[in-house]
Amino acid sequence: MSIKCKRVPCFQRFLELLFPPRCAVCRERHHVLSCRAICIRCSDGVRYIKRPVCRMCGVEVHGEKCRDYLCGACLYKAPPFVVARSLVRYGPVVQQLVHRLKYRADTSVVTALIEIVSCCDLSLFADCDLIIPVPLHRKRLQQRGLNQAVIMARIFFPELQKLFKPVGLRRTVNTRPQTKLSGDGRRKNLDGVFSVNYRMSVENKTVCLVDDVFTTGTTASECSKALLHRGAKEVRVLTFARVEVSQHGR
Repeated sequence: MSIKCKRVPCFQRFLELLFPPRCAVCRERHHVLSCRAICIRCSDGVRYIKRPVCRMCGVEVHGEKCRDYLCGACLYKAPPFVVARSLVRYGPVVQQLVHRLKYRADTSVVTALIEIVSCCDLSLFADCDLIIPVPLHRKRLQQRGLNQAVIMARIFFPELQKLFKPVGLRRTVNTRPQTKLSGDGRRKNLDGVFSVNYRMSVENKTVCLVDDVFTTGTTASECSKALLHRGAKEVRVLTFARVEVSQHGR
């Protein structure tokens, strides 16, 4: 999908010629008049996830380009969600954008995130009944100033705000950060900490669960279990980025 420039006043074009906008990643000024939020060099560092991928968890797998398979992990034990997809790999450029939003509440990166998302096909989630972001505990939300999953959900589905339930899930325990925990440690850390908002019904609903990064799938699985326990028909997981197996978690 190509990215089109919006029409802007001639005077603004003149100012951009004198003072070209800065790249949202490297902060260098664009060398030519451009409507892009990310410079060409940094754009080359964004690696989109391409087929074939596991039909369930969405991890890239080896095989025919037009055919998706089940990975070994999902064959061994199927996750509680029916499908999970991520848009890009969690490389240096993507990591910088996510970290600035997540830990610095830097919303100036939103334009760059929109630019990346606009190149992706999200039709797999078009018929979902509810869009629910992974929640933060209220203490961590106060510390950070925003929930990055909420921002990502709004970026993914700007025209489906009626389906958006920003407090559909609750995080009942202020758990340790997942970043330095092993896979088993992640599961124990998040066991039973999510619950569905008692004011909202998810019964017989297809839920799109949104987060910023998919690492081991522990967060997505625990949230999915909570939703299914309250009667959700199925859960589909959509995240902006995915950490490769060799990388450490969130």
